Amino acid sequence: MRNNAHLFFTAALLIVCGTPVTSAVGNAAKPNCGASTAAKHIQLLQPENPPQECKYHINAYNNNVCQLRIDFKLTLAQPSRPDAQNDLWYVQCVKDYFAVNGLRLCGTEVDQHIYVPFNRTGGLKSIDLSIVTTRRSGADGKQPTPRWNMIIKQLECSTESAPRGTFDPRVEIEKEHNAHLESVIDPRTSSADDYLIAPPGCLQYFPQTVGTITSFNYNGGGGVYPANLNYAICFHRQQSTKSLDIKMRYFRLGAEYSRQKFQELDNYCRPQLRSEGLSEDYLLIPQATIVESNIRATYFCGSSIQSDTVASSNPGPLMLIFNSDGNYKAGQEVGFALSYQVV
Repeated sequence: MRNNAHLFFTAALLIVCGTPVTSAVGNAAKPNCGASTAAKHIQLLQPENPPQECKYHINAYNNNVCQLRIDFKLTLAQPSRPDAQNDLWYVQCVKDYFAVNGLRLCGTEVDQHIYVPFNRTGGLKSIDLSIVTTRRSGADGKQPTPRWNMIIKQLECSTESAPRGTFDPRVEIEKEHNAHLESVIDPRTSSADDYLIAPPGCLQYFPQTVGTITSFNYNGGGGVYPANLNYAICFHRQQSTKSLDIKMRYFRLGAEYSRQKFQELDNYCRPQLRSEGLSEDYLLIPQATIVESNIRATYFCGSSIQSDTVASSNPGPLMLIFNSDGNYKAGQEVGFALSYQVV
């Protein structure tokens, strides 16, 4: 690893942690539960006395909208874990949850974000977001007071945009000309969102060259991630990019098979043959090398890279893939916290 890696990762943790890419704007629409809005900038806040189900309807800002970026903070009931009092087989968001596009999240989320595809030209006119909470009475009376703060931006895709990381003067001139024409035809059209547009298939996208990432409901190392998640975490790549460098601050995913943490790699994390009851929680890091040991692997689970530095030098898109299965290993499904640098 580069000599200044430690200094970089320390600075990244201090400076970038907790800083969302988008922030609330003064003219953001603030709809109430049950309301609809077609604003470009939206802020959703819990009402003083929220109903058990609070649903918001987001209508397309214009025909160029292609994605929603949702930056959010949540305080909801923790996911329910399997025990003798319920019939659950795996960790689920049951009592409280935030739901959109088939995804359910709950627990404590601080400065998280997700992307939701919004193909207006493909006929999708609106997207619904729901926050469902259980009654705070009886056994559930000890649940935290529901709170949420969501900043939503409707992102508009340019119709004529060069691939990320490339620059063609002819294309740029044509894009500028087309953007001017579009702004005359529809003043609400903007190409200023290009920086935030995520590659297709990415649930999370980090356009900055440095930053920090935690798994959902990491909660300072005291949480548990929901089961049956499988999503991509993507990064912005330029032509000069050589690698994605990761400093793992905390790492505990699924069963730990050995006292030798470097054995919790690849086939231990995602066996060639699926076996009932065998943990398949992992973080996929393409063409990765553990810098301290020079061990190469792709799938990481258990506590295999706790406190380690990992360099990913694959060509093409820069990404990580997180997977959680339908098994539950008590105390071993906490998640991860990392700092990264695109080099």
